[in-house]
Amino acid sequence: MIIKTIAATLVALAFLLVAPGANAAEFEKLTVFQDAPVLVDDADADLEANKTGHVLFFAGVLRNAKDRKIGEVIGQITTFDVTIDGVAEEDRFRELVFNMKKGQIVVLGASQYLASEAPAFANDNAAATAVIVGGTGDYVGARGTVTTKQKSDGTYRHTFRIME
Repeated sequence: MIIKTIAATLVALAFLLVAPGANAAEFEKLTVFQDAPVLVDDADADLEANKTGHVLFFAGVLRNAKDRKIGEVIGQITTFDVTIDGVAEEDRFRELVFNMKKGQIVVLGASQYLASEAPAFANDNAAATAVIVGGTGDYVGARGTVTTKQKSDGTYRHTFRIME
């Protein structure tokens, strides 16, 4: 009986010592800045901006906090104009690759607007958060989130929270 009690106590103690560290997520924060992007509409699509199927391609130079070039971001945004439960919405699916000297970070995400309030692609300055789905080089196996915020001068700030 004493041995079972000691064993149960040791198991409980081991759980208390190991579980919090195993469940606590630690993040590395990385912030990069993007020059105003070059925007290119899908030349083959005869679609108005902000309508279902509209695709916008973009690229922009990435810089660190010291304004040194560290790479580029490339991506595309596809618009889906749908109505769910009687509410007209516009969804934008984002696919981005951050090519940096230490490797790539691949990001996917979506944002949603009421169709009547949907901003034009270039005028959308609401922060958008997307998921990191992987990476290469120093970022191999990366997972976490990136929050992108357009600044008033047309440049962007990307704040990564990469799980360690």
